Order: sequence, then C-alpha cells, then structure tokens
Amino acid sequence: MTGTTNIPGVCVIVKKGSQVLMHRREHTGFKDGEYCVPGGHVEDRETFKQAACREVLEEVGLHVRAEDLVYKMTVHRNGTKDIRIDVWFEVMAWTGEPKNGEPHKHADPEWVELDALPDNTVDYMVFGIENIAAGHIYAEFGWQD
Repeated sequence: MTGTTNIPGVCVIVKKGSQVLMHRREHTGFKDGEYCVPGGHVEDRETFKQAACREVLEEVGLHVRAEDLVYKMTVHRNGTKDIRIDVWFEVMAWTGEPKNGEPHKHADPEWVELDALPDNTVDYMVFGIENIAAGHIYAEFGWQD
C-alpha cells in the first residue's frame, strides 16, 4: 500500500466590521492576480496556531497571539499537484497596522467586503469563507465524487 503526503497549511481571517483583510498574489507562479487571506505552509515542528501567527506577521505585518485565534474549520483540499489540509482561524485581536511584508509575493493588503469578495478571489478561499459562514467545521474541496 502506498500513502500520500498531505501538506499542512493555514488560512487566517482578519476581520474589521464587515470587511476581511486580503491581498492579491503576485510573482509566485500560483494563482497570481487572485485575492487570498493571509496564510501558508506550516513549517517543520510548528503548530497550526504558531504558523497562523507567523504567516499573518510575515504577510501583512500584524502581531497576533495564539490565544487570540479561534478555530473555524478544516478543509481537505485536492490541489492540482498535491493534497492539502488547510486549517482556518479567525483573529479576534491584533496589534499593528496592515502593511505588505512580502512585496515579492503579493500586493498591498486591502480590506474587502466579506459578502462581496472580488471576482478574482482564489477559488478555495471563497469555498472556505462560504463554508465558515454556513457554520461548517469540515469540508472537502477538489475531490471527485
């Protein structure tokens, strides 16, 4: 029997009223030109919450404490090249002002209306946000029935 490698990642919702903080991907070769929430891979020997705090700081310059993250859902995602396990969190408190911490990977962060995401939002980001709004804590994306 052969196994698969499931790559762990985090997606982090930072909200201000009815808006969510997003940025447009650039220069990565993956979903460039599309909007996403802060997030990324979980590094070796790192918890999901540690990864979420690190990614938010690296990407949009906000300081988040692990205790200020609320678990929202897990998405088992069948990507084009690999299989992902995305753990979604919402930030309840942070310090700092949004800024672009990785201009070589994305454009400046923007506050966008949560119920009117840009048409060019990454498909699995829309999927996650919609499933969270529906109250789901687990979902599968990209799998054939």
